[in-house]
Amino acid sequence: MSHLHLCVSQTEHTAPYKFNATGIKVYTFEEALYHCLHNWRQSMEDFICESFIEWVEGIGLHQIAEKMHKIAAMENFSMAYLSFLSLADFFPQERIADLQKELVMWEKRQAWEKYKEQGDFWLRRGEGERAFGFYERALSYSENVTLLNNTGLALMHMGEPYTATKHFERAADIEPDNLQLRFNHTEALIAADLHDDALKIIAGLPQQHPEIMYFKGEIAYRQKHYFEAMHLFKMAAETAYDVDYIYRLSDCYMKTRQFALAIETLEAIPDDERDLYFQQKLAGHHAESGNIPAAIKAIEKALMADAASADLWISLAGFYRMDYNLIRAAGAISKALSLSPENPNALLEQARIRKAEGRTKEYQGILRRILDKFKENFRKGGL
Repeated sequence: MSHLHLCVSQTEHTAPYKFNATGIKVYTFEEALYHCLHNWRQSMEDFICESFIEWVEGIGLHQIAEKMHKIAAMENFSMAYLSFLSLADFFPQERIADLQKELVMWEKRQAWEKYKEQGDFWLRRGEGERAFGFYERALSYSENVTLLNNTGLALMHMGEPYTATKHFERAADIEPDNLQLRFNHTEALIAADLHDDALKIIAGLPQQHPEIMYFKGEIAYRQKHYFEAMHLFKMAAETAYDVDYIYRLSDCYMKTRQFALAIETLEAIPDDERDLYFQQKLAGHHAESGNIPAAIKAIEKALMADAASADLWISLAGFYRMDYNLIRAAGAISKALSLSPENPNALLEQARIRKAEGRTKEYQGILRRILDKFKENFRKGGL
């Protein structure tokens, strides 16, 4: 017969704790322990942070909260984590012992590897700024190709391509024959509008490689040579399939007002690659070509997959406004603001809707709110 454990959480709680890294919500201390056991790499900061201890206190576990304060003061991470997991006598000792072995092995690894592992986690989630913080710490211990490359990728996610070029360049100098590092460096240079520098690198790379054709096409596109870019993107797509080549080719058709071809090109993308970005792109193409009802359908389809996206609701509100359906536009923007109350794009769209409704005072009031928020962020160094 298995052993039964009495839960330390004896009452039902409506206020959950949300773990920072995973986003998972827990309602009992046992759920929190289970989460921390199976996601210990992502729970390193949560289990000793003040907000978590306050939550434990808030659900009535005063003695456990007191013990957690003492655990938070422990210098050895492994001992602290194992002590935390043992607070409720919830797990079999064999499982705790297995985790102890993992933690010992983890602590033996070099510091830069630990920071890199954390950075990689955030990079996979597309959170460049958080990833960059860990990579920067890792680089203070060791400078190697992988770290430099991943730091560059994090900076690209942060919208800082110029700084990213420096990291990619150092990585490529360490491994000059690594083609992918050259590609990453080139892409960052193009994103930073350093086209001449990018072309110098391109000149020394295999000219028939589809990625090189794509880079040349991207430079031509940014310089508004759309027909030249179109030719290069077609060549790249004919040499090797890549959805990015297709997206850029469709953009060229839009720029040259070949709307039907642009949409036809997008719709050639296989169903299994039609993600949220695809639906947004398709909606934008339809709207720009004047087919607002088709744009609305594309965004509504995207919302079926991600109804919690404020950006999608903002887009839907804008398309409804352009279709003169102000009631639905107002409903969509209310949903966007409920998801992201201070989103400047949502507030701006709300202002446009109020103006279209003839509610001039509300329109002006929202604009003042946006301006005040802009000034506040500017003073705080947020913009």
